[in-house]
Amino acid sequence: MFKEIKRDDAIFKSEALLKDEIAYSVMFSILKEAEKYPATKCFSDGKDCVMINSDPNHAIIVWTAGNFQEYGLLYDFIKNEFRLNKPFMIMAQKDFYDYLVKNQIIPELRGQKTEDGRDKLQTLGAWSCSKLNDVPYNGHPDQAKPEEVQKVAEMMVDFDVETKEDPNAKMSDDYIKLAQKFVSNPLYFVWRDKNEKVVATATLNVSGKYPRIGRVFTDKDERGKAYAKMLVHYLTAKVLSEGKTAMLYTDYDYAPSNRCYQGVGYQLNRTLVKFF
Repeated sequence: MFKEIKRDDAIFKSEALLKDEIAYSVMFSILKEAEKYPATKCFSDGKDCVMINSDPNHAIIVWTAGNFQEYGLLYDFIKNEFRLNKPFMIMAQKDFYDYLVKNQIIPELRGQKTEDGRDKLQTLGAWSCSKLNDVPYNGHPDQAKPEEVQKVAEMMVDFDVETKEDPNAKMSDDYIKLAQKFVSNPLYFVWRDKNEKVVATATLNVSGKYPRIGRVFTDKDERGKAYAKMLVHYLTAKVLSEGKTAMLYTDYDYAPSNRCYQGVGYQLNRTLVKFF
């Protein structure tokens, strides 16, 4: 039923899938960046289902059309095809997860933790913005400087711990090296307060049709001052000035960040889940 397909398969241009292109921005970015993700595998039933995986360390991204019903067969295929993935992680529409739980194929995962402390079920809001609200600025956007690598690394550790990307993250040489890459990346942005201190950070991914803002984070000592909101507003304005639509993902259950993005002008496009 499911067969391996190439990145340029016709289904990736189907009307049904393109309606979900904003929500599945990550999928389309992976498809476009063949050199960055050379090990990507793609499978499909040729009509109502697509799954891709960039490598065994990342989520298996699953798209299904509204009339798709073979979730049991789909899950069996994924378990067999990607059994070596560590961790075994799926990003899909909530209907897929609900079916698996209802039919006792997997247990209810809400409130459960992985061995390394991550939530076994994460609800993601896929938001998009085509028209901005007014947001007053206090400070200004900028690029990080080489001498700020340590600060950037510290904020990256805090980001991974708080978002549970790595609940046990601690400062290490690996984080310093990663921070150096981010600092040298022109698509990594910081927000500076009136004293030129770095108070918030974010990335901008422009590889897909819908530029995606990510890794939005405010210094723990600078919260409640709307710095992240200002930075997101600036980056969104940058995207809109090029005639494009901006998008981002959030923890759908974390109300403060959702209010922040709504204040900028973002609207919820679709709710997805990631589960282990």
